[in-house]
Amino acid sequence: MNYIFHYDIAAILICIIVGGLFFSKKHFPSKSNRLFLCIGALIITASVFDIISVYSLNHIGTFPLWLNYIVNQIYFFSFNCIYIVYLIYLLLITEQNKDRCGKVMKVVNTFALLYITLSIVLTPWLKTIFYFENDQYMHGPLHISLYIIAFTMLGGCIFTIITSKRKINNMHLVTTCVIAIIAIAAVIIQFVWNDLLLVNFVASLMYFMLFHSLQNPDEYLDKELDIFNMKAFLQKIVNLHDKKKKFTVLAFEMEGFQFVDQFMGVERGNDLLATVVKDCNKGLKGEMYHLDGTRFAYIFDQKSKDIEEHAEWLKWRFVTAFHVKRVAVNLTVRMCTVDFPEVASTREEMLNAIDSALEFAKEENSYDVVIATKEMTEKHQRSAIISHILKSAVRNKSFEVYFQPIYSIEDKAFSAAEALVRLRDEELGFIPPDEFIPIAEQTGLILEVGDIVFHKVCDFLQSENVQDLGIRYVEVNLSMVQCMQEDLHKHLKSIMDKYQIPYNMIDFEVTETFSTSDNRILMNNMANLIDSGCTFAVDDYGTGFSNTDYLIEFPFDLVKLDKSVVWAATDNDKAMKVLEHTAAMIKSLGLKIVAEGVETFEQALMLRSIGCDFLQGYYFSKPVPPVEYVEFMKTADKCIKEKLTDRLAMLS
Repeated sequence: MNYIFHYDIAAILICIIVGGLFFSKKHFPSKSNRLFLCIGALIITASVFDIISVYSLNHIGTFPLWLNYIVNQIYFFSFNCIYIVYLIYLLLITEQNKDRCGKVMKVVNTFALLYITLSIVLTPWLKTIFYFENDQYMHGPLHISLYIIAFTMLGGCIFTIITSKRKINNMHLVTTCVIAIIAIAAVIIQFVWNDLLLVNFVASLMYFMLFHSLQNPDEYLDKELDIFNMKAFLQKIVNLHDKKKKFTVLAFEMEGFQFVDQFMGVERGNDLLATVVKDCNKGLKGEMYHLDGTRFAYIFDQKSKDIEEHAEWLKWRFVTAFHVKRVAVNLTVRMCTVDFPEVASTREEMLNAIDSALEFAKEENSYDVVIATKEMTEKHQRSAIISHILKSAVRNKSFEVYFQPIYSIEDKAFSAAEALVRLRDEELGFIPPDEFIPIAEQTGLILEVGDIVFHKVCDFLQSENVQDLGIRYVEVNLSMVQCMQEDLHKHLKSIMDKYQIPYNMIDFEVTETFSTSDNRILMNNMANLIDSGCTFAVDDYGTGFSNTDYLIEFPFDLVKLDKSVVWAATDNDKAMKVLEHTAAMIKSLGLKIVAEGVETFEQALMLRSIGCDFLQGYYFSKPVPPVEYVEFMKTADKCIKEKLTDRLAMLS
């Protein structure tokens, strides 16, 4: 028979070209890469032995019978293994190798491999696949079964691609399916026309298309920096996990690039990043992974001494400035280590652990290596969950506003209240404000939160007609971010106008941290709101490094003593002296004092004696929902009598 083997020659050339392209680039040593190269080797083997078998069959008398058997056995085995390995490759690349469907496919693959191995190995004796009779090559009764297996494997490939369409793009899906269908057609054509050796050529085209779609080695590379990227890092973790190896990741992040990008341009920023990577590659050994932005990582065996050496080298290198276009740039490096699997047991947990540890390094301003712990990760994950809850609460306007009564010593009545935001979640329950407010500030949601709270405060003041309850004003907190909005005064007044709330019923509280922001904008907002009738209070006075300068500079009406100052003075004589002098200084400036954290009658008595004007705390009432607050105000006289009047009378 005149076999047309030119397609086999073309298949060999295509596979050699693909292999050359593969090895000409930096490639990641993954299992998928090994399977990809195995497919190419099988196609070349099948094509070579197909050509040899053509020659041997045309010269049967020239070669020993056993050699003809071996040549054809190798051809049939390598030809069928192409599609078995291809299916395994697709299951791995689409991450279906561990799910239920993938496990079924593995069973089918194993059965197919065992079947073709046994049937081909035993064919010289059982004549199952092929045999020779009277110097003629003959097909055995199970010869067609090899084609059926090839059909089954290709069908499995199509099914795998279609069921993983969420993990690959449409172009790759269509391309891979078309190639598989063409391969099925080629198998049918070769089965009908035995002399047309087409299947290996089509398999090589499939191999070529794989290289330019699913297998493209560039997807594991950061081409600009010529190092491995995040995908390679995650794949490396999977590989080590599958081998049950323990390892440690040293991750580091650089600070200072914002200056370069803003004042020198993005191009020079990229040049600086390339310079850093180049220096690291020269000074350090091991593969460097670019995670994202200015964050990089190395992976070590847990017992390796290289971890400490790498960390010390990084600390040393970042002490010295980097030079880009003759400009010296100083960068700060934050570092952390994460042990696998002790701290992180999956790739997702690894990324979370790196995030949390580097965030901790920034918060603590640490230049040493931070060793990640599960506690850090849990805290970071909780912050992420709360961030999600905040977004949902902003979208649904589901924040609650509670009110805490404030007792006026002069009026001898609860003539004011503080509005306090509350956040609840079905799973986490009550989330403290000192936990979610900082997250709202970090995520940029604080403006929306403040807006929702102020709308609810104004709605409450309008609907309950609180002036009839003896309430002269309500204190509302403003965040530093809100204070930096140039049109804040216009926005707040528009809300008060909407609900027809008298301006003098609102006292805005700002914390001491406002002094670190743009004073001009804050002063303008305060001036406009005060001119309209609002008042301002400085909140949490006494925490941190309290400064009297802004009490003089800014037009405050009230100063709220932080509860920590009140509690400290209760048990400490020195703290009591400080509190007395602080109160005297505030009063000398013509400002009124609100004391927070009042929890006992003795504290109330002491605070009244040093000149405090208002008392606020659990001794009178905890913050309560609007309905409970209204009920409290209706019976406020009874509370005052029990908590103060009667007890003062007893003392006198």
